[in-house]
Amino acid sequence: MAHAAAALSGTTTVQVQSGKRPPETSPRNSKLSSHLPELDAAHLVELARKADNGFSKAEVAKLVGTIAAVSSVPSGKLRAQIIADSTWKRAGKRLGPQASQTAARLSRVFAFAEKVWGNEKDAADWMNRPHMELGGATPYSMLRTEAGGHAVLNVLVALEYGFPV
Repeated sequence: MAHAAAALSGTTTVQVQSGKRPPETSPRNSKLSSHLPELDAAHLVELARKADNGFSKAEVAKLVGTIAAVSSVPSGKLRAQIIADSTWKRAGKRLGPQASQTAARLSRVFAFAEKVWGNEKDAADWMNRPHMELGGATPYSMLRTEAGGHAVLNVLVALEYGFPV
């Protein structure tokens, strides 16, 4: 109840392991939200279309590279945490249905993390850090499964709306 009152009054209570607080991302902060990818129905439909057609390996490599840029783990090893090397090598220029679903999940979660953290670098940094709400796993590594993706999104929603995590 106190959390709901805090949310309504505009105050936030956020406890983040990294010690950073996510920036204010309410509609009042239009500078921050204006350059971020939309997480509306159109964005989700586009992700579904890409997953149906197969994500291009180049697009996935670029996204993983963005997240790997702030990680000590090389891009290929980081990618292998959620899309197996055998699947990656077997695919032509486009990933198959299951790997494309994983890529869509990564894209959606990373876009939401960017919205919460306010920029790509901080979002990528958060994706690479173990989080106690995820049993000590990194948010990135949880994206291998749909259930893991839901767990990561729940943490991000809590951060976005100022609930303690």
